[in-house]
Amino acid sequence: MREALLNYFPAIATAFLTAFVIVVWFVPKVRDFAIKIDAVQHGGGRRIHKGSMPNIGGIAIFLGFLVALLLTSTFYPGLLDVYRVELLAITVGAALMTLVGFIDDLWEVPPAMRLASQFLAAGILVVNGVKVDFITNYFAAGDYVYFGQTAAVLVTLLWVVGFTNAFNFIDGLDGLSSGVATISSFSLLAVAVQFPDRGAAILLLTALAGASLGFLRHNFSPAKIIMGDSGAYLLGYVLAAVSVLGALKVSAAVTVAAPILILALPVVNITQVTLRRLSKGVSPVEASNDHLHDLIRIRSGSKQFTVISLWLVALALGVLGMFLSNTPTMLLNITVVTTVLSITMVCVLRLVELRRERIKTLGG
Repeated sequence: MREALLNYFPAIATAFLTAFVIVVWFVPKVRDFAIKIDAVQHGGGRRIHKGSMPNIGGIAIFLGFLVALLLTSTFYPGLLDVYRVELLAITVGAALMTLVGFIDDLWEVPPAMRLASQFLAAGILVVNGVKVDFITNYFAAGDYVYFGQTAAVLVTLLWVVGFTNAFNFIDGLDGLSSGVATISSFSLLAVAVQFPDRGAAILLLTALAGASLGFLRHNFSPAKIIMGDSGAYLLGYVLAAVSVLGALKVSAAVTVAAPILILALPVVNITQVTLRRLSKGVSPVEASNDHLHDLIRIRSGSKQFTVISLWLVALALGVLGMFLSNTPTMLLNITVVTTVLSITMVCVLRLVELRRERIKTLGG
């Protein structure tokens, strides 16, 4: 494991820093552009932010993610000895999800068209070999339950589309979804990095972690910009796709279970929202403030407390997922420390920036 980690480290550092720096640099430009074209989300009603907030931050996330993939794969071509086609499929699907989300942020795409585009993006994965072929049979040690072709396709489509929407459901408070994406990416990365042939998954996860963290730099409360559907669809889709990529099928003990546990927070949220709305005779797709973050925010009275609390839940689930995948203690500890320090760093930078803006305003 140590040898694999050392071999991957230069590529990891390149992809992460590239995505992070580009997103941090590009977000202010996207924000100015959003204001110029009136790509904003107006506060009030069920939306708890005040005023008008630029809502196409996903464009910056996608740019950092894409450039990191291109640059790292160019300088470290050996990283992608296998899964080249699968990585391209995920990238194309991510681009489609970002585009659909961007259009939805501007003009509100009808739900049927959004769903159709999500199934199309998931279908791109399936036809290129990214699908759930089997799951672990936990009642028979070391055994698998293999799906037939039809079942494998259906399970993959439902998982990718379902998780993409589940992730979109948690994008309700400043910094929540970008922080959860960062935490989940680091946790899945710790699972993938233990083995010598996981280059595609490692590249995708590292670029996603850097892009998410870079966006959090501007998105932590009070946010200067929100990611919108373009960002939420992108992050949810890539996390779902990488979780079924063959590169994360580590062993019979952890196949499927560890990634699902790491990504459980959005799934739990959308499940309780759906059940709650159905019990009231309300459509599950009808917008309402009944998500986990809404319930905690109302009880606590604090947006930042709610966000940090759910980050800790996501981190705890990540630790459980890494533990289930038999991640060595040293790697687990490194992942947790890196995650906490990275998120703390960008949040402190945002708060320092906010303080300077207040002093400048008062001084003016």
